[in-house]
Amino acid sequence: MYQPDRKGKKTLRVEQALKEKEMGNTNFKNGNYSKAIEHYGKAVELDPKEAVFVINRAMAHLKLKNWVEAEIDCTRGLILHPDNPKALWRRGIARREIGKLEEAKKDLEDALKLEPNNKAIKDEYSKVLDIIKSITPPAPSQNELSSDSTEITGERRRLTIEETDFDENEHIIESARKDLKSKLALNELDNKESPTKSITYTRPNMEVPRAMFEFERDWARYQENNEDLYHYIKIIPPASYPTLLSDFLEVDYLSQFIFILRDFFLVRDSVNDVFEILYNLKRTERFKMVLMFLGEEDKKGLKTLFDALILANHNQKLTKATLQEVSDLAKIYKVQNLQ
Repeated sequence: MYQPDRKGKKTLRVEQALKEKEMGNTNFKNGNYSKAIEHYGKAVELDPKEAVFVINRAMAHLKLKNWVEAEIDCTRGLILHPDNPKALWRRGIARREIGKLEEAKKDLEDALKLEPNNKAIKDEYSKVLDIIKSITPPAPSQNELSSDSTEITGERRRLTIEETDFDENEHIIESARKDLKSKLALNELDNKESPTKSITYTRPNMEVPRAMFEFERDWARYQENNEDLYHYIKIIPPASYPTLLSDFLEVDYLSQFIFILRDFFLVRDSVNDVFEILYNLKRTERFKMVLMFLGEEDKKGLKTLFDALILANHNQKLTKATLQEVSDLAKIYKVQNLQ
């Protein structure tokens, strides 16, 4: 009786995965980061238990400033290889950019325990400490305590991220300079009377919409400000979407939902909220038709969301859905090749 050579087939997949990884490395060194991500992704599909593929892909995401995707890939790499200092370092960078400063600090401290003499990790750790220090209000002086009002302002600072230690081959990555943006979940408003920037955000008064026309009116009011739109979506019970949106859902609205879920909810809220919103959006009357007209960026956003849900399930942070329920929902959203 014929027996398939499963071992040989597995070996072939591993060899193909290594070839994809090498092509990813070549594209990375040539600055073709999107192409590198594509090859690393193929390597992950061929050999999903090899941590280096997904950790290398995280580095390419960092180069493209895909902070959320980089954090997700690093976390997945750490599930496979918990003591990988590169994954901890890269996730520290991603989390700093997202604004998860305490989590970034913890990642870098853990990385330094593994490689205490690694200059790149030490430099990144110092930057995170500097940022935390710069946004921590100083203790008020006696004069300030006695004054009627105080105003805290801060100047935008420029920091340098030095990236080294590309992958296990110890490649050196050229230094990259970028503006440090405050990631405190606050909008930055221009102060025309001062050269400094104010980092306060005042949420407008919002009410939960009770009817479709109220939702349409409020959405038009808040959609120009992502921070406002994020807070507006948060106050609406997802279970009300089928009634509230009924035949109102349009491509633009679904696209904005995806953007807010990816760039705000994934960063600030529970993955359970993300699942609940996605689940109830698909219950709306026009969902299937609207889904057909989503653009490529929207599809990439959905892929990021479902990869995050799968990862959260593995980390036992997703409590409102099973892995099968997430997979079934991904199929409805036509998301494939989940990591």
